[in-house]
Amino acid sequence: MAQIDNPAGQHVNKRYSEPVLGSTDYPISSYHDLIISDIDFPENEERRRAHLALRRKREAEAHYRQVDIWYKRYFEPGTWLKRFIKLAHLKQWMERNALDVTVRPLVFEFPSLPKAFDGFRILHLTDLHIDAHPELAGRVGALLKDIHVDLCLVTGDYRFAVVGHSKRVYHYLEQVFTQINSAGGVLGILGNHDATDDVAALEDLGVRVLLNESIEVHMNHQSIWIAGVDDPYAFKCDDLPKALHPIPESAFKILMAHTPQLYSEAGDRAVDLYLCGHTHGGQVCLPGGGAVISHCNTPRRYLSGLWDYKSMTGYTCPGIGVSGAIARMNCPPEIALIELRRA
Repeated sequence: MAQIDNPAGQHVNKRYSEPVLGSTDYPISSYHDLIISDIDFPENEERRRAHLALRRKREAEAHYRQVDIWYKRYFEPGTWLKRFIKLAHLKQWMERNALDVTVRPLVFEFPSLPKAFDGFRILHLTDLHIDAHPELAGRVGALLKDIHVDLCLVTGDYRFAVVGHSKRVYHYLEQVFTQINSAGGVLGILGNHDATDDVAALEDLGVRVLLNESIEVHMNHQSIWIAGVDDPYAFKCDDLPKALHPIPESAFKILMAHTPQLYSEAGDRAVDLYLCGHTHGGQVCLPGGGAVISHCNTPRRYLSGLWDYKSMTGYTCPGIGVSGAIARMNCPPEIALIELRRA
């Protein structure tokens, strides 16, 4: 079961030491003896190249659906949202809402969590769409610089546009990632706004991108596993069985997925914690939090916030950025600060 902590607990936890560099060239914690497994071996590199080639093909197909079909330009929900905002004279107000990013502390309790990971802190970022507004990266970086965590997980959608070049995005991403204080570094996955070419750029920025892969995290002779799948929404490049294959059945498992739509398959495969985004929590919601648009074919209970399926706990983060229009209503942008506890 999981619970939400008091927001007053969102700042630096003094138990955490400053990160130092280990032999893997990724930051590790001298206090916790935290080690992130290496996945860079020849067979894996060959498989990654094949995966990226498939994704590039899917991206070309998606480009046709998004750009070359004429009616998409006029009837896409974001187009109608921008027209509504303009007609209702809400642009400035909804833009201010979109830039008012908050940090949300969460506590998740699990009986199966290894003792060494009791108090383990995870920074969950999702749907940055960081080039949507020139002020967004600076605001996010200012919030992150005083937060110290054991691991940062980013569940996709780094840029605003669905298609086109990403080069101007990387400057904004650097402003964010250089402010992250994570003892175990940053693990990320791709979303439906991300391109194959982004992988190398993200890795240059220090993000280890998981492409239907998993990594073991060791601490004080115990471990948990982090699995990450590629986008299941637009490009349908996800392969959950492959991502979970190396993980022992009894291990504590955290899944990074861009959308919540794999909830059933993940729950059936004994995932303990499912972290995702994509929906923006609705982005523009009715009073009380009802999403007007979700872009996700799942029951509404999985579209935002805390949920569970069988013995699995899930969290769909509303995310940092926006898509379609620079606007939010009744759905503030969010950075999730998660603490794992042994029940």
